Amino acid sequence: MSKLEFDSDGFQIVKSKNSVKSKVIVPTKDFKKQDIKIDIEKSRRRIEIAIEELKESQYLKDVVQKVSEIAGDKNIVEIVCFGLGHISECNISRYQLALLLCLKQKFNPHDVFVHDPIFYTNECTLLNKLSLSVIVENTEGNYIISKKGVTLAYFPHCPKQLTNNFLWSNWGLNLDHCILICNSFSSLIDNQPSRVLKQIVPCITKIHPLSLEVTLENSFVYKDIFNDTSIHYFPKEKLESVPSNFWIANDKPDYKNIEEFITSEMIDKLTL
Repeated sequence: MSKLEFDSDGFQIVKSKNSVKSKVIVPTKDFKKQDIKIDIEKSRRRIEIAIEELKESQYLKDVVQKVSEIAGDKNIVEIVCFGLGHISECNISRYQLALLLCLKQKFNPHDVFVHDPIFYTNECTLLNKLSLSVIVENTEGNYIISKKGVTLAYFPHCPKQLTNNFLWSNWGLNLDHCILICNSFSSLIDNQPSRVLKQIVPCITKIHPLSLEVTLENSFVYKDIFNDTSIHYFPKEKLESVPSNFWIANDKPDYKNIEEFITSEMIDKLTL
């Protein structure tokens, strides 16, 4: 068996033909929070190259078209993005950031927020230079969407627990103001036992029948960047079709001993 390799994000490196370095969202047991200095201008140039490449792609055109169709006459007032990873080191993270910046340019929201508990300080500086607002606190995906328009939430290849927390924090009819780009709900539901999903990610399990999913064709040149990514949205008529007690929120989800999900408690321990 070949030796496993891990990048500085703490993610397993998967090598395949005609692909960039792949990040698998499973931090290693010896994951340690680091703060490494990076060459900000060099990283920025690499991101700009990724943007130019993505701008010419059919993939971006498809994403913009489908998000626009879903939003209709509603304005996208904010974009929130969790889980980009190390944008200065990982090619996948760089292209995923490039997509975020292309969406920002296209929809011109009032605010664009980003967060990842593993961002280096200099990466935060770079993100600020790109006119993105960095959420400093690790809210573990708990973010309240705007009521003034549509929130476009972008969770690229993030742990399902993060998406579950996001849904929990917005549990209610206001979800019709949300468009969520993340790993396919349908794939998750089809490929894992329902009893397990109901325990681990109950919000995803409950909202799935009330959501509509638009599958994005994985047409980008690097196949491991946007694979298994779909657009999900929550039509008002579906949300209103269930009894009112459906929307009574349960206790905040608690994830113990789950290595794939970096909790605030884990980060606190690493910074002691």
